[in-house]
Amino acid sequence: MTTELEQLKKKVNDLEALVKKQTLLISTTGKNVMQLQLNQQRNDVQKFDETFNAKNNVPPIDPTDFATNGDLVELVAELQGELNRIEERSIRRVVNSTKLDGNDTLAPMPNPDGEIPSLEQKDWFPISLSDFENIPDVKLYKLAKFYERLPEKVKEEEDYENLLKRQNETVQINDLDEKEIMKELKKFSEEEINEMFNEVARFLGVRSRRGTNIW
Repeated sequence: MTTELEQLKKKVNDLEALVKKQTLLISTTGKNVMQLQLNQQRNDVQKFDETFNAKNNVPPIDPTDFATNGDLVELVAELQGELNRIEERSIRRVVNSTKLDGNDTLAPMPNPDGEIPSLEQKDWFPISLSDFENIPDVKLYKLAKFYERLPEKVKEEEDYENLLKRQNETVQINDLDEKEIMKELKKFSEEEINEMFNEVARFLGVRSRRGTNIW
């Protein structure tokens, strides 16, 4: 058992190292490609400018109107931030996939906006594997909403409502009214609620599944 555990830990460490290596490679490559494109763009503009102006007597184009290094730095920073979130989620999914005992603590997963629920938020985030496997439907709905794993028809309705209200702020899960959630849950069949559970499980990296769609 000890040997198997050590092998499993080694696999987790190897995966973490691979994710970090890939993140660094993508970030460096992206920055280099954008720098080359910018240099090529400026050279092309300069050549065209010189040829055209010589023939037509027009003022030269100022290449500083195009993308600057500052723009590139900002773009790369945004890309790096997204890669960091992807890396964080990948690591935590690997960790959660090793949780087999009901008392094992789950690693909280960042949502698409990068927010991570704290372990103190026991009112809706499952602390252990057992908590997740036995999660009530209301808490499951809150969890699915936080991780944007709600069924497609609900997401479409929310997108439309947010567009009308022009609300782009982060959803406060604790502020969701349980009576409204219960009303929403009545719209779903048992199979759809099971699929909601499975969608959240896949996102968290947990192996537990419900129903027949258990990939």
